[in-house]
Amino acid sequence: MLQNNNLEYINNKYSSIATRFGEESTNRLIYLYETINQPLQKVFSLVHFQLNKLFKYVNSRISNGRITAQESRDLIFLIEELFNLQANLSTTVYNFNIHENYLSVLNSLNNFLEDSYGSDIPKDFTKINILENIPIFTLKNYVQKSSHSQNQLYELKLIGEGSYAKVFKYKDTFYNKTFVIKRAKNGLSSKELIRFETEFNTMQSFNSPYIIEVYKYDSLKNEYYMEYADYTLEKFINQNNNKLTFSKRCGLVNQIIRAFEYIHSKNLLHRDISPNNILLKEYEELHVGKISDFGLVKLPDNSLTSRNTEFKGSFNDPNLELTGFGSYELRHEIFALSRIIYFVMEGRITLQKFFNDDFESFIKKGTDLNINNRFKTLEELKLAFEKCIKSVIPI
Repeated sequence: MLQNNNLEYINNKYSSIATRFGEESTNRLIYLYETINQPLQKVFSLVHFQLNKLFKYVNSRISNGRITAQESRDLIFLIEELFNLQANLSTTVYNFNIHENYLSVLNSLNNFLEDSYGSDIPKDFTKINILENIPIFTLKNYVQKSSHSQNQLYELKLIGEGSYAKVFKYKDTFYNKTFVIKRAKNGLSSKELIRFETEFNTMQSFNSPYIIEVYKYDSLKNEYYMEYADYTLEKFINQNNNKLTFSKRCGLVNQIIRAFEYIHSKNLLHRDISPNNILLKEYEELHVGKISDFGLVKLPDNSLTSRNTEFKGSFNDPNLELTGFGSYELRHEIFALSRIIYFVMEGRITLQKFFNDDFESFIKKGTDLNINNRFKTLEELKLAFEKCIKSVIPI
């Protein structure tokens, strides 16, 4: 019933706007909103076209310093209708965002538009950049997917948030499968957005069961789709710590080592290893570890990371706070991996309990504050770990 009321409300808004400006321009920008269901699709297309038309007029009047009365009233009407529409749909599946550039212009216009005798343009008002080939309206916490000629609207559930991005999940009813969307936050610099897309491109180049799979990058929304995993390593260990067998723990460690053998074989370093960036996907008979979050990956011949890059990764070598990320190398990765292995095997973060003397020596070597005393290769670390568990589980 509420859904029908929302649709009726949107239809009424469309009729109100179309009555003032005419229906003939409704489909002019409809291609930008192909994934939006009717009738909101028509509203977005019509409002976008009329805003562009009025913005072009405003640009032509900047030198004159005045917007005539009719155009002032048209802008006031359109802005009020748009803001009312957004407010009334804010708690529904049709909740939407307005492009930040256009939102800034609309708020600026609202400050000086007059509905009688025209409006004086402030001297500091700058020319409006017209967005003609990208959508200025996007659904907020919902994703719209097309399958077999039908548009489906899926609610997004926020499951994580970092410095640069928010992570949502949704259940696709056509595939009967859960997917994840990682969306860059508003206000990121161009350099940060390049790094965000680089993360996607890096992950897309992988082909390993131990790396989270990514599917599609949307450059208009600065987001990408990826595989869903059931747990973070931290959550899985904390929830199952009392019942995880020694053999199961060893299996998880071996999966993580294989994942990083693969990553390092590509001449890459992850640089942000933590129990929250290693995920586990649950199958009928096993759990598979999968590495995620390659936002700080160190690429060959890449200049995106400066020495002043913010220190990241709760398991990283603390010496990096002094030397900077520009100095990051394999032995720093060894430090973080050793901390991860300890967390999996002992179910705790603080290094204070060891299942045997060999494991204690293994952890102390991997996390030695003197970088020169650590394992020099991942293969050396792997062989040392096998030695630790050999007396408990014959290999």
